[in-house]
Amino acid sequence: MSIRFIIAGESQCQLFAQACLVADYLAQNLPNIRYDTIQKPVLEWKPWLCKINMKNNWHHCSSPLIWKELLMKGSKPYYIGSATQFWDYCYSYYKLETFITCDKLRELIPNIEQFKQEIEIETKALKCGEVHEEIESNITVPKNNFVVCISGAEMNIVKHLILNLLEMIVEEKNISEIYIYDIKNSKSYMKYIERELSCFKNNHKTVKYAEKIGFALTHADLLIVLDHAPYDDEDSIGFWLHANRRIMENLAHMINPCAPSSMKILFPNIGPSCYNATVLANAMIRIPKWNIVVATSDLGMEMAPVAAEIAEVPHRNMFCPPVWGFVGINHLIDIRTTIHRYNSFDPYSRFLKVQDSTLKIGSLKPQLRTMEYLMAFDESLWIKVAERKVGYFCLF
Repeated sequence: MSIRFIIAGESQCQLFAQACLVADYLAQNLPNIRYDTIQKPVLEWKPWLCKINMKNNWHHCSSPLIWKELLMKGSKPYYIGSATQFWDYCYSYYKLETFITCDKLRELIPNIEQFKQEIEIETKALKCGEVHEEIESNITVPKNNFVVCISGAEMNIVKHLILNLLEMIVEEKNISEIYIYDIKNSKSYMKYIERELSCFKNNHKTVKYAEKIGFALTHADLLIVLDHAPYDDEDSIGFWLHANRRIMENLAHMINPCAPSSMKILFPNIGPSCYNATVLANAMIRIPKWNIVVATSDLGMEMAPVAAEIAEVPHRNMFCPPVWGFVGINHLIDIRTTIHRYNSFDPYSRFLKVQDSTLKIGSLKPQLRTMEYLMAFDESLWIKVAERKVGYFCLF
């Protein structure tokens, strides 16, 4: 069955041009794929988009707008979304990751006619096998040395984080290079960290300061995001979230042209991490959402020892409490549904008949249970956690 993609957008929109490139690549390599473009001047785009939304009962707000039609042109439209949703669609159905190089993506220009000339250049490169050989080598050769990029490296925790990363070895795999970058351009502090950790060069591990994050992202396998706007008591929650949103959108503009689609992104629990991860995921067009991870286990770990003491459960048999909601804004540490390992005794029938038997009287069966039944009538958990925090800060 033939599928026709309709890509509509502003003439000066970079995402519109990139979506056209992707659709053209699909049309050249898949026999049942066709595409049409609707290019509107900037002043005509909003009125046209309003009309198409009213006609199809859609609620699309930005450029480009992409939908598909089956069988023939003018049939029933099926809404896909913007460039991000179109990219997810191509990956889900066709396993298409990228055929656009970083240099080319930076040089994208708003005129679609000039983009067609770029397609011809890319097609010749594909025929020569240059791009295919590079992609196949990246897939077939297993990597043992990984590159990490840390954004927002001005924070005090970064030295401790880098030391642990450089010491980390899993079987034959290790981290060979770490790039540090900070948008505030605190060059002297970055150079200081680079000098302090230069001792690892003897083990073929290096820490490098990247003045521009684009080069570091091109080679990175993992991006650790420490960027965030700290909360000020004098500001409102809305102002704080808006400041974090601007930081994440600026970071996405740097990630989109340079980072490979296989790169993983990690958010430690700093600032409104879940909110920042959501904003970044929506703003990126190449990296799938499932490559983003938010680490929040430290929130539950601060109260796990107190819960183990109240429930009289060995701490080693407890899992970390789940955390729900947006961490840093309205999160909930669900201590009552925390899982713990419990050994239940299952007696044999002889145990009920013979009291003094020297044989085995039963077996222990491990089970996983929630801690709710052990803490149902206890209300002192949060009080004890607060007292422990106060005692910890009094030490300093």
